[in-house]
Amino acid sequence: MPKAAEIPFVEKSFYLEEFYGKSLLFALVPPAGDRLSELDSLVRTLRELKRNQSRCVVIASEAALPKLMRRLGRMAPRSDPPVFNPALGLRSRPYPPDAAVAAIWKGLSAGSVVVAAAGGKDPEDLAIFAQELASRLRVFKLVILDRGGGLIGKGGDQLSFIEMDHVTRVARRQRSCVRRAIIRAVFRALEDGVGSVNLSAPRGVYEELFSYIGTGTLFTDTPYGSAGPISIDDFEEAAALILRGQNEGVLLARSQAEIAQILPSCFGYRIGDEHMAGVCSLLTEPYRAQRAGEITALYTLTRFQGEGVAAELVRKVCSEATARKLKYVFACTSEDRAARFFARVELANGERFHHVGPKSVPPAKWRAYDKRRIARLAIFRCDFD
Repeated sequence: MPKAAEIPFVEKSFYLEEFYGKSLLFALVPPAGDRLSELDSLVRTLRELKRNQSRCVVIASEAALPKLMRRLGRMAPRSDPPVFNPALGLRSRPYPPDAAVAAIWKGLSAGSVVVAAAGGKDPEDLAIFAQELASRLRVFKLVILDRGGGLIGKGGDQLSFIEMDHVTRVARRQRSCVRRAIIRAVFRALEDGVGSVNLSAPRGVYEELFSYIGTGTLFTDTPYGSAGPISIDDFEEAAALILRGQNEGVLLARSQAEIAQILPSCFGYRIGDEHMAGVCSLLTEPYRAQRAGEITALYTLTRFQGEGVAAELVRKVCSEATARKLKYVFACTSEDRAARFFARVELANGERFHHVGPKSVPPAKWRAYDKRRIARLAIFRCDFD
């Protein structure tokens, strides 16, 4: 089993594959970028994307431009970065003009990373300009880097994901004029066809783009997410999530061969076209004689816990169980949080799980099973009519 420290590298490969050959626009909202130290994570991100043959456009204020160019080192474009005045031209269309777009493409063709500056120090102007440019270029992703980082919900928890229908409501809750301007820019970018938007602090952008943990807020124009059977192309990512759950002590430790056995009946919950936020499998082969199924390997990334991901996965798995004409499904857990989840979750037709003993599930479950562990398990069963 890989160590926990190795897992982010696995995650990074999924995101790099997603970003391959795509264009991303990074916008440093003033005063972000004024300190050399807060550019480290951005430069590390750009270096990965450049090796990945992704195209990157970076927008900064004129004041931050010298520090940015210095920190980029050899990645810095050889030609002087263009400087745009956000206060001019916004009422004319198209904006930025064709000449500017052509210049950016010429720069990207030459070196994968293009830097441009927005004149003035007004953070709202830069946010608007970055959105206009992202919309004009129809980039795959707009990444807004603001020292305030991602959005915080009413309960004080970070909002990991927001879909377009809720962006306006979120904007009204922001006390800062700059933050409201940023959220409005997010909405317009999504409305104009930008694939997705990430809002993150500059120091956390690498983790935001390349890890499951995330550090900011992801915005998309699609519904929050959906659960469904995974394809064989998803097996590697699903296996990585299961390994993460095992490393965290949430899931029972399984060998690679054992994980391979549960992947064919695995369901995944995907956030838009981006993250797989959770997995769950329906294991039936050992219990064919009893026409029973085991809900196993249920795992949701910490970043998306409390968002209904686990409940949706279990409902989808149970829907598959009824389609297979199973009599019942069961789940076993030694974790209190998971036990509370199964005690309260309600399925689409109103069915519920009930706490049962070991004898209420197929005997095959307990073959070669550690008896000491059985005593620690909470076992739940849901019967279908």
